[in-house]
This record gives sequence, structure tokens and C-alpha cells, in this order.
Amino acid sequence: MQQTEQKQLEEIIEKFYNTDSAIIKRNIIKYIDASIYKNQYITDQIGVDIQTIYLYRQPQKKTKVTFENAIKLCNVIGISITKLMEG
Repeated sequence: MQQTEQKQLEEIIEKFYNTDSAIIKRNIIKYIDASIYKNQYITDQIGVDIQTIYLYRQPQKKTKVTFENAIKLCNVIGISITKLMEG
């Protein structure tokens, strides 16, 4: 990975963690619902417990989505990570 790519990745990660978790969760709900995938398939693909996905789908809960899980989720449902940060 080139230094410029690393810098871009660093900026994306920083933006992700500075985005309100309720926005990220609302977008997770939106994009999972728009996808053809069910919660169980997604959990199998990203390697988390089904309860984790259920918590991600509840914006009022204080559960934080990790960047690593967000990237994996985006890869499964076919969207870019920046889509999760759009408010």
C-alpha cells in the first residue's frame, strides 16, 4: 500500500469514528433492508453473533460499530464505507 493510500485510509477511519453512531446505524438498517441478504447470512459472512447485527440495527442503543465490522458488512452488501457515514 502506498503512503498516499494509507493517508486516505487513515482519513476514512477517522471520519468513521467521528460520525454519530446513530447515523451509521440508520444507514446499516437502510442498506441491509435494501439488500437481498438476511441477518443470519450477514453474520455468517462477517463473523459476528446474530445479536451483534440486531444491536447494530437499533440506533437508540449505545452499541458502537467497529470499523472492521463496518468494512466487512459493506463488502457483503456491496456498498462503500462512505455510504454508512452519509447523514
